[in-house]
Amino acid sequence: MLRRSTLEIAIDTTKEEDYLHALTMFLDVYGTEDSPPLSTGKAATGLSYFGLCLALVQRKFKQGVDLCKRAIDLEFYNGDHYANLARVYLAAGQRKKAVDTAEAGLKLAPENEELMKVRGDIGVRARPTVPFLDRSNPINVSLGQARHAKKVAEGKTSPPRRRKRKS
Repeated sequence: MLRRSTLEIAIDTTKEEDYLHALTMFLDVYGTEDSPPLSTGKAATGLSYFGLCLALVQRKFKQGVDLCKRAIDLEFYNGDHYANLARVYLAAGQRKKAVDTAEAGLKLAPENEELMKVRGDIGVRARPTVPFLDRSNPINVSLGQARHAKKVAEGKTSPPRRRKRKS
């Protein structure tokens, strides 16, 4: 019984976005990230949130993705698992996979609030300024940056996030 209540508390702590504290509780419940049990629905939910915590706190994206996918294998109908996997992909810088995961989850659980929130947070890319040119064409890049700067100046959107460049 103690493990079950600790697991529920860890899940709730993750939902409150206290990822470090939740991760320590998950590690107490599961032992390590290598072999958590996967027999019940509550365990599947725990795996999903444990994967999210691993990715966000320790930057262990592969293990986070694997745990979320194991949770989806156990409960494919639970939109929270898809939302957590999408968050892990976003944290790993894999926006396309995050969008695909959120869309797949919304097909199975269209009313899931967490999934709709994640999909809204991801957002939708604007069309290229000059549609017949490739998105990466320097003309589209420059005009897109100017369009975005104008929106920021008008207060319609937030400034762009700085991306880490690969060396």
